Parts: sequence; structure tokens; C-alpha cells
Amino acid sequence: MSASPPLAPPSARPRAAVPAALIVGAASIATLVVAWQVVAMAGIVPARVLPTPLDVALRFATLAVETFSGSTLEGHALASLTRWVIGAACAIALGIPLGVALAWLPPLRPVIAPAFELLRFIPPFAWVPIAVLWFGASTTTQALIVFIAAFPACVINAHLGVSLVDPILPRAAAMLGAGGVATLRRVVLPVAAPSIFTGVRIAFSNGWMALVGAELVVGKQGLGFLISQGQINDSVTTIMVGMIAIGALGALIDFGFQRVERAWLPWLAFGAKRAS
Repeated sequence: MSASPPLAPPSARPRAAVPAALIVGAASIATLVVAWQVVAMAGIVPARVLPTPLDVALRFATLAVETFSGSTLEGHALASLTRWVIGAACAIALGIPLGVALAWLPPLRPVIAPAFELLRFIPPFAWVPIAVLWFGASTTTQALIVFIAAFPACVINAHLGVSLVDPILPRAAAMLGAGGVATLRRVVLPVAAPSIFTGVRIAFSNGWMALVGAELVVGKQGLGFLISQGQINDSVTTIMVGMIAIGALGALIDFGFQRVERAWLPWLAFGAKRAS
């Protein structure tokens, strides 16, 4: 047997290369900021309408340590995230089982599908007035709007994923002695998981955007409320800080979910590497 080669010292080991996507993404954001700075300095748009990136960064730092409309920037962000988590979690907990049941138990479709199809086309913001009448301008109202925005994507993608499972797979499991519940849990759901995860990702995005819209209308705290108060106080920098915070948090949520998806469904990442 040949001896294994000695391990290279830490200083001699090759360092992991920076992902090309990270470099391209950083360059894209930097280009956007530079273009923003050029337009702001050129005076094409009045400064009171389009402040410079430095002005927004200074306002960002100020809001991080000083209260504005009852809370700091972190407090507003935490309030928004709390409502979003409640609404999105309820949508996932109810939407995925319903979608799976509609595909796995055909007798349920004529009972549930018509009402679902009717309600899912009502925009989330159309529910704001009646939600306020029911619960007032509370966390429950805004979490309900998140739920309404996120719920259809969970149902539709779970139903689609289970419906597209090859019928041969459940039949093969039955021939091997698996019962209905075991077949669903060990055969159907793993195959349908990519579609289900896609639905959850869409639900997260829909719920986040609906939450900010609801906070603009009935919020007393949160990033949407921060933006509306910035408008009332004629503070464009505050509005832009709120917008940037919303976009950054949304991107972080989506990035985190993609990491979770790769950890739970490793065969998808392996397949993507093989395809590339």
C-alpha cells in the first residue's frame, strides 16, 4: 500500500475562490449606487426628491440609534418581521396540508376547490377594511393580510407537486405492502417536495410585500409605517431608508430559505451541479 501524501500546511493550502455570482452581485449593487450618486449630483432631480446615497446612509445610522415614530429602525424591522412570521407560518401550516389533501383525496376537490378558487382572486389589500373592523389596527390584522397573501401559493404548489407524482410510484409502494399514510409520507411527499418548497418561497415573498402594504395603511409600527411617517414628515431620506431595509430583509429571507432548501433537499443542489 502506498503511503498517503502529507497534508499541506495551512498556509500552503489553496483558498476557496470567491463565487463569481457574489462578485457580479456586488458589482451590480455598486453600479446602482454610483449611478444614483451621479444623478443626484448632476441636479437632474431636486435634492429634496432624490438625496445622495451618503445622505441616506447618514439617516440610516441616525434611525438605528434614535427613535422615530415611537421606535428605532431595528424596532420597526422587528415589528414587521414578527407579523410576517405569524402570518407566513399559519399559511404554511394550513396551506400545505390542504394542497396535499386536495390532490391525494379527490372527493375533497368539489367541496373545497370552488370556494378556494373564489377567495384566492380577492387581492389581499381588499381584506384590509374588514380586517380592521374585526381586529382593529393590530398585529392580528396585519398578520391576517400576510396569511391571505401567502396561503394560495402554499395550496396551489402543494397540490401541483402531489398531482405530478408518477402514479407508478404509489402503486409500487402498495405492492411492497406500504399503507396509504406510509406511501404519502415516504414516497409522495419527498417527490413533491421541490414544488412544495417553491410554493413556500413564493408565499414568503407575497406575504412580505403584502405586509408592507398593510402597514402603510393601518400600521402603528413597522417598516411600512416608517415610510408613511417619512412622507408625513416630508423626509425623503426616511422613506428611502425604509425602502432599502424592506428590500434588504426580503433578500435575506429569500437567501436563508434557499439555504434551508438545499440542506433539506440536497439532491436538488447535486442535480444542479451535474447539469452545470
